[in-house]
Amino acid sequence: MINKLPVCRAHWHDIPHIVDLVVGPFADSAIGAWLVPDEHRRRDILSAVVRVWTEHALLFGEACLLQDNSAVAVWLHRYGPLSPPTAYGERLAVASGEYVDRFLHLDDVLHTHRPRGPHNHLAFFTVAPKPYRVRRASTLLATSNARMGQALLPTYTEVTTLADRDLYARHGYVPLEPFTLPDGSTTYPMWRTPRQRRPRDRSSTPPNRPNQPVPALKNLPIRLILDTSAILAFTEGSTAVGEAIAKVADEGCLFGLPVMCLAEAARSVTDTDRLDLLVNHPAAAVLTVDPLQWKTLAATHRAVGRLDTAGALLAAAGNDCKVLTDQPGQ
Repeated sequence: MINKLPVCRAHWHDIPHIVDLVVGPFADSAIGAWLVPDEHRRRDILSAVVRVWTEHALLFGEACLLQDNSAVAVWLHRYGPLSPPTAYGERLAVASGEYVDRFLHLDDVLHTHRPRGPHNHLAFFTVAPKPYRVRRASTLLATSNARMGQALLPTYTEVTTLADRDLYARHGYVPLEPFTLPDGSTTYPMWRTPRQRRPRDRSSTPPNRPNQPVPALKNLPIRLILDTSAILAFTEGSTAVGEAIAKVADEGCLFGLPVMCLAEAARSVTDTDRLDLLVNHPAAAVLTVDPLQWKTLAATHRAVGRLDTAGALLAAAGNDCKVLTDQPGQ
C-alpha cells in the first residue's frame, strides 16, 4: 500500500535530488517566475539558491524523504534566532546575479510574517507528480509532523494553494492570516500545535511562546568531540565539520563541545552567531571537566601543551569516541 511507504532521513548525498524535487514546481510557480523572469535561466538559478538553503537545513534542521525519493520535507529547527547560511549575501549574489534584490525582498516578506517563538519550520515540501500523489503527501506530512512533535514545539509553514491549505488542515494545521508575496499571489501561513490533531483554538495568530525551552536530549551517546580548531572551522562555514555533526545527529547521537574549547574558540571567533548556533544545535552537548579528574587533566595538559586540547582528549576518552580537529596532521 502506498500509505505504508517508509520515510527516511535525508543525508548530505541526497542534496542534489532534494534540489531537483523542490525546484520542479518552484520553477513553474508564479513566485518562481517573478524571482527569475528569464525562463531559460530560471531553473539553474533557483537550483543554486535552493541548494544553499537545503545545505543549511541539513546543518540546522533535517530533511525527510519517502524511501522511493518521490517526496521531500525540508525542515529548519528555529529553536531560537537562526542566522542565515554562511556568507549568504555573497552566495545569493553569485547564484542569482541581477535578480538578487528580488530574492532579498522575498526573504524580507517571509521573515516579517514568520512567528518569532521557538518552532520547527517546514521550509520546503514537494511531492513528485506520480500516482497517488495526495497519499504520498499525507504519508510524508504525517510522519515528519510526528517526528517534529517529539520536540514538543509548534510547526509552521506557508502554502500557496487552497488545496495545500486543506491538506495541511487535515493534518492539524490552523490557517493564519494570509499575506501577499511580491508577485501578487496569496500565501497561507499554517501553524500546528504539537500533539493536537484538530486544535480548538482557531486564532489568527500563533501562540506567544518566546520563552519555551527546548527539551533536553537525555541518555544519548556522545559519538564525537569537537576541539577548538573544529569549532572555529564550523563558524567559518566548514562543510566537513557540518557533515560530521549532521551524520552524528542522523544517527540519533550527540557531539560534544568541551567548555574549554568553546572558551578558547570564543577568543578569536569572528561569527558569534554561528558559534551560538553550534552550541544550541539539538545534537550538541557542552561538556565540563569532572573535578575529580583534575590530576588527569593536568597530566594531559603537560603532555600536549594546551589546556583546551587536554580537555578535548579527556572528553573523548570519557565517552569512548574520537576528536574531530581541523589541525593538519592531527
